[in-house]
Amino acid sequence: MPWSDPGGNGNKNDNNPWGRRPNAQKPVFDIQKITQELKKLGGIFGSGGGRGGGSKMDRKWLQLLPFLAVAILILFWVASGIYVVGPDEEGVVLRFGKEVGISQPGLHYRLPFPFERVYLPKVAQSHRLILGYGGAADSLNPGMMLTADGSVVDVRFAVQYRITNASHYLFATTNPDQLISYGAESAMRELVGRSKIDDLLTSARGAIEQQAQQITQNLLDRYHAGVTVNSVQLLQVAPPKAVQPAFTEVTTAREDMERVRNEAQAYASSVIPDAQGDANAMVTNAEGYKQRVVDRAKGDSARFTDILQAYQKNPKVVSERMYLHTMQDILSHTQKVIIESKGKPVIYLHMPVRAPMAVKGPTNSAAVTAPVVSIPSPVALTSSPAPLRIPISGARS
Repeated sequence: MPWSDPGGNGNKNDNNPWGRRPNAQKPVFDIQKITQELKKLGGIFGSGGGRGGGSKMDRKWLQLLPFLAVAILILFWVASGIYVVGPDEEGVVLRFGKEVGISQPGLHYRLPFPFERVYLPKVAQSHRLILGYGGAADSLNPGMMLTADGSVVDVRFAVQYRITNASHYLFATTNPDQLISYGAESAMRELVGRSKIDDLLTSARGAIEQQAQQITQNLLDRYHAGVTVNSVQLLQVAPPKAVQPAFTEVTTAREDMERVRNEAQAYASSVIPDAQGDANAMVTNAEGYKQRVVDRAKGDSARFTDILQAYQKNPKVVSERMYLHTMQDILSHTQKVIIESKGKPVIYLHMPVRAPMAVKGPTNSAAVTAPVVSIPSPVALTSSPAPLRIPISGARS
């Protein structure tokens, strides 16, 4: 046995020329046992040399091993035809490159490769493409477009679409997303070329989005792309960076103009109704005043006509009656003191103090003031305004 074999075959002697101690710890592996196992394995594989060679049963099993490996490989190859279609997918099965069927969501089987293969496009999802200006200062940037008034704008927009025909989507073109991009960019350039830059920056965005969606859909239908365009959304419409400050000033001025216009409209909306109400009230008052004046004039005219007719028939009676009515109006609003013609006896009629009043005549055109006669000093009067003195002898009853 070799010297390096720890412990030997039960030999207690220390045959180690390097002076191993007798009580040294044995290693965990046994080289002799490992060698014996290797010899047995060599016999199984038909080495034939050495003791303990493989039996006839082991050799027969070794001959069947290649067939077993081939059977396992065939089993895995057949099992590779099992596939699962997701709930948002649709399976397109090809046999030698030709479409042979459409698979719905669920578990399915196809012939293993290379006989059949399956594509699983996501038909229930909404796909999104961002196109146009990407922020680069390149003169060939696809987002730079020319407007109808000769201005250049950077346009960035998004296209949302959904797969409606999986076969057309997969096989109508080698790159479906590129076809959709080209169609959407063509439609957007056409619409931007028809519009002015002011409309693109303000009020025409919604109309352009709808028209771009329709034009893109028509182009894709013409090429049988198998997709439906759900929407086209303008994300950015801006002038080039070189002239952007000037456009910012123009936009600010336009916003100020709109703000001032809105304020003026609001002020007009608050003032005009009040003015119209005042005007209507003035017209109504004028109509009422006119009607009152006309009615009064007609009444005065009719009364004067009646008096004139009566006066023409009997002038003395009418004159006396008019005089009495006039004196009645005057005396009913003044204080009265009755004295004798010579000024000796005095009859004082005490009445409440009233402010002197102007007595209107028959035609309401002038006021008549009663005459005042002086009273002798011995007569005591109140502090009221000067009363009317009427001589008894000269008065008319």
